[in-house]
Amino acid sequence: MYCTNDLGKARIRIKYMALTSLDYSDLLRFLAYTRQGVVLNKTQVNKLLFMCYGTYLVKTNEPIFDEKPKAWPFGPVFPRVYRLYDSHKMPIVLSREQVTAFNANPEALRICFSIVDKYCHTSAYDLSMWSHSEGSPWYQTVYSKKPIEWNKEIADGIIKNYFNEQPVI
Repeated sequence: MYCTNDLGKARIRIKYMALTSLDYSDLLRFLAYTRQGVVLNKTQVNKLLFMCYGTYLVKTNEPIFDEKPKAWPFGPVFPRVYRLYDSHKMPIVLSREQVTAFNANPEALRICFSIVDKYCHTSAYDLSMWSHSEGSPWYQTVYSKKPIEWNKEIADGIIKNYFNEQPVI
């Protein structure tokens, strides 16, 4: 990610680290814990991350990070986050590089704050039920053809249309 700033007559181009789904999962866990005293489980992290992904896609027409959500039996999942989630790791401190990169994208940061504040107390079960609702991107992907294909990528177009019609924040 690059940010270009004008300083007088000189033009400076600063490269920030590209944030991944894992960075954003750390941010969501950090915000939930430090702002609300909530420890998010693996399912909650994936569903809140999906909300952030869809909301950001509507606002910017770009994905918030490079990993695409997949349709798994319990709803939309980001496989890297699911695989590498460590329930014993508390991201109390984000790295300086992460903080700098997050601050370079205030829209993404605003979305993450809003979603955590609104949904971090929602149970994993209720978030899964929301993600399975008829017409949801997961539902459209899973039931678009027979037989059901698990681990299928949920298309950005479907996600964007859904979150545009049914915003979560």
